Amino acid sequence: MTENDFYKNFEVPEDLKFRVADITLMGGLNCSAKLSPKYFDNIFTPPNKITEVRVELEFWLAGKEITVRGRVWGKRNVRCDRCLKEVSQSFEEEFMESYSAQSEIIDIMLLVRQTLALTEDIQFLCSDDCKGLCSLCGKDLNEGPCQCQPEILSPFAALKGKFK
Repeated sequence: MTENDFYKNFEVPEDLKFRVADITLMGGLNCSAKLSPKYFDNIFTPPNKITEVRVELEFWLAGKEITVRGRVWGKRNVRCDRCLKEVSQSFEEEFMESYSAQSEIIDIMLLVRQTLALTEDIQFLCSDDCKGLCSLCGKDLNEGPCQCQPEILSPFAALKGKFK
């Protein structure tokens, strides 16, 4: 089997654990894969979850190191923090890391998981102009106004009717 045949027949490991010997034999590696969302079940705070993940990787040799540059993208289901609707969002992140060429295995799954964990927003919103829920009746204000009369909060409201 020639180097080119090996490269053409290379199958990306499902767990993203790459053998350094394979990468060295090929003189580097470019590959991509669709990953199972099961590997990322506990990345986000429930009910938010990752539903689709793809990864693109580029390995190259640099002296006694192997450098990997990657891109991870996909979709996640998140609950809006204002109106509580579940929506699908796309995400995309890049990463880069160096590993010793003396290692036997390079585990990229850990790097992908860490990268995805850093994409979790402090606040998920279905849209930038989400109006949220009425604090009195709970109606979704994105669907229209409610019939509640907003309280006018004034620092002098407690004094109303005290001086007659």
